[in-house]
Amino acid sequence: MSRFLVSLLFFLSAVLSYGQPSSTPADKDSLTNTLDAYLSAAHRAYKFTGTALVAKGNKVLLHKGYGYRNYATKAANNTTTRFPILSITKSFTAMVMLKLQEQGKLSLKDKLSKYLPSFPHGEAVTLHHLITHSSGLYNFTNDVGEEDSLIVCYPIPRQRVLDVFQGKPLDFKPGTRFSYNNSGFFLAGMVIEKVTGKPYEEVVREMIFQPLGMSRSGFDFINLPDSVRAQGYQFWSEEQLKPYRHYDSTMAYSAGSIYSTTQDMFKWARAIATKQILDDASWKQAFRRQEGNYGYGFFLDQFSGRSFIKHTGGYPGFMSEFVYYPKEDVTIILLNNYGSYDNSLWPLVMGCTNIMFEQPYDLWIPRKQVQLDEAILKQYTGNFGSRKSKITIFLKEGELISRLRDGYELPLLAENETDFYFSNFNTQFHFLKDSNGNVTKVIIHEHGQDFELPKLE
Repeated sequence: MSRFLVSLLFFLSAVLSYGQPSSTPADKDSLTNTLDAYLSAAHRAYKFTGTALVAKGNKVLLHKGYGYRNYATKAANNTTTRFPILSITKSFTAMVMLKLQEQGKLSLKDKLSKYLPSFPHGEAVTLHHLITHSSGLYNFTNDVGEEDSLIVCYPIPRQRVLDVFQGKPLDFKPGTRFSYNNSGFFLAGMVIEKVTGKPYEEVVREMIFQPLGMSRSGFDFINLPDSVRAQGYQFWSEEQLKPYRHYDSTMAYSAGSIYSTTQDMFKWARAIATKQILDDASWKQAFRRQEGNYGYGFFLDQFSGRSFIKHTGGYPGFMSEFVYYPKEDVTIILLNNYGSYDNSLWPLVMGCTNIMFEQPYDLWIPRKQVQLDEAILKQYTGNFGSRKSKITIFLKEGELISRLRDGYELPLLAENETDFYFSNFNTQFHFLKDSNGNVTKVIIHEHGQDFELPKLE
């Protein structure tokens, strides 16, 4: 999901020829106001309802809730609201594994069979494979859908989860590919319990939460009091509002069971910045790039020429983003109580990043889709850009689709007969015609800039 969004931005950068930056803040107070205006606009456009924290070094520039943690009771999100951080849990699991390696209790080079001898693929898979998404194991969450709520929303025996994936053949030879995988991190939790003799949750508390003072973080989210936790919504818009039941922590376990607050997650960010918990060698190992631009429990990539460390979480009802720019010492944390599989907070991170670094950006605006006849849509099909870097637009089952580089495809939604947009991006496509009514170019507006792409013959 986030990799697609980054790919889109890289594509647009490749075809950028000009663009005027929007106004940028001159001091820290205006920076705070600008961030607030940006996220408030995102909220009005139904793109963000949750809590945000943005900081430069130790200085918090913005820390604020937007929207409601419960839309039925009108209880507002605030800076102490608890949210599931979902797959950001993987960062904590990986750090525990590295800490145990420091203590001599395991080596990431060890085979899984050393700790879980009955697991079918234990001789082929190492602990390193488990926490770098390179194990080749079948991803058990592929089989979890809304229809499984009677199972996953209640405590579930660990063996029932294991039964989903341990008998399946490997998708590929371990260590040869990157494929995002919850099964590997689930098994990592079991290894942690094996070598410590303690529950996974207790180990995370002792090694990370307690030393960092993360007192509002934990695991059993669905049994928190309603007064402190957010209700998740699969759909949230002007037209509909649909709550979604969250899974029990025993289902996601060491792959996605942690809940937290923005303040606690900022403590985690400062621990990364100042290299707490682990020694220098372990932090270097954690951020050594593997396949898929992944280290140990973190994605390692660049946006707008700046390197970041990040992890994302997503499941119907909630989305989360944790992003840290180490060279600039900038932290962006977004915890959101709305979302589904096709949604992402990464576009908001891009906007907040551009504001922090005084780059062009756009405020979000509400958009409404209109339905157009296929005859109208057909006018806009073709290739746009250059032979080396192009967007292909085509019709598929009555829908206009854009194909970007690397084969990514995304629907174009119509606002009117000449203006289109992406559902989850703050991006507009404006098609221009000549005097004969033939489409000659498209102007793509994103991040305060225009990208003019001529139509190719």
